[in-house]
Amino acid sequence: MAHPAIVVAGATRPYPGETANGDAWQVQWRDDACRIAVINALGHGPQAADEAIDAQGALAATASFAPADALRACHATLVGRRGAAVSIAHIDLAAGQLVFAGIGNVEAVLWMGGREERLSPDRGIVGAASRTLRPLSVALTEAWLLLVHTDGVSARFRLADLLSASPSDARGLANTVLEAWGRPQDDATVVVACPCDFFPSPPAGEC
Repeated sequence: MAHPAIVVAGATRPYPGETANGDAWQVQWRDDACRIAVINALGHGPQAADEAIDAQGALAATASFAPADALRACHATLVGRRGAAVSIAHIDLAAGQLVFAGIGNVEAVLWMGGREERLSPDRGIVGAASRTLRPLSVALTEAWLLLVHTDGVSARFRLADLLSASPSDARGLANTVLEAWGRPQDDATVVVACPCDFFPSPPAGEC
């Protein structure tokens, strides 16, 4: 998915042998800002997929782009059910700011200034006990890349190594991480966001 200044691309697959995916991701746009959500419903199979879809619906109905507000909406929808891990990033280019918040084991890595920073979600389960959220705000420079992944993807990769291999675009990077680091016994999802000009030659129509 592309915006005049931001590219967001994802790669996802269900638990091997399943057709229903308990992972989901979503991006919503507003002017020069976008809100990216990555959802990992507990378990796998049709029931987990239904909960992930309902969390997406709660996000779509939430007017506020603030990650904490979006997480509260997901929590209200999933109370009394299996629950989910959810991480949300709000990227505002006009303000030069990224705000990240999450509950559970959906992790994020920000590449900026030639180094990577892990953005850690709070512990817990969305839909279980209510928690005090601690959003993290980061000032963005011109060259940045955000990668968010569920726990179906091992966190042992290094963005420095992946980027030095010169991936062609955001979608190619997401696919590479999913294929190389996806765990064999879980749903798995990778979402990549970056400025339109981060990669030298993005595919036609992406920027």
